[in-house]
Amino acid sequence: MGKRENYYEVLGVSPEINSDGIKKAFRQLVKKHHPDLEYSKQDANQRVQAKEVMQKINQAYEILIDRRKRTEYDKTIGLRNVSLERVRQQVNKAKNEELLREVFLGTVFHPARKSIVKILSQYKKRCGELELDIYDDQLLENFSDYVDSIEKTLRAASNSLTDNPPPESLEGSVRWMRHCIAQASDGLDELNYFRSNFDYDHLSMAGTLFKIALEHAAKAQQLVKLL
Repeated sequence: MGKRENYYEVLGVSPEINSDGIKKAFRQLVKKHHPDLEYSKQDANQRVQAKEVMQKINQAYEILIDRRKRTEYDKTIGLRNVSLERVRQQVNKAKNEELLREVFLGTVFHPARKSIVKILSQYKKRCGELELDIYDDQLLENFSDYVDSIEKTLRAASNSLTDNPPPESLEGSVRWMRHCIAQASDGLDELNYFRSNFDYDHLSMAGTLFKIALEHAAKAQQLVKLL
């Protein structure tokens, strides 16, 4: 008994192809192999071979374009079980990705983002307290403690994001959080300059940079919600 024709191979397509792909492949093969195309240039044997090729193409198309027939055919050549296993693998992969995503959001992303937003959102109030008397030792000490807390918060958030690579679906959100941290770090530099020379321009620049950082944090959160 001769080897059974593989209809997917006859049409030159993969078993995962959809109906539109099957139709396209069939049309291309008809244009290339239809017996009438070279009929006048062929001898009797060539005409017989061309007809047989076209019959195989027609038979393969008839089976694969019909959903019921294709399902039955896939079972006979062992593809059905393979296809089902592939679906299971894809489902498991999606479940694992979703689990990794939820764990990352709950233990890394949200805590880092919230801590930064909380500390930077206090900036305007802290500046207002300092401006009551810029030379008051207690106010300066309180403000200095606040600056130190910003540095501590940014360092902890940055280390957390570095030590815990995100799942692929959250890479965009984490990228925006890194932009946020970078802007906030520049603002922190301005505050450290202020502590050394008491130039109010540094306070203003820090406020601008912190505002941008908060906008980046909001963008990161927005991307999470869109996914």
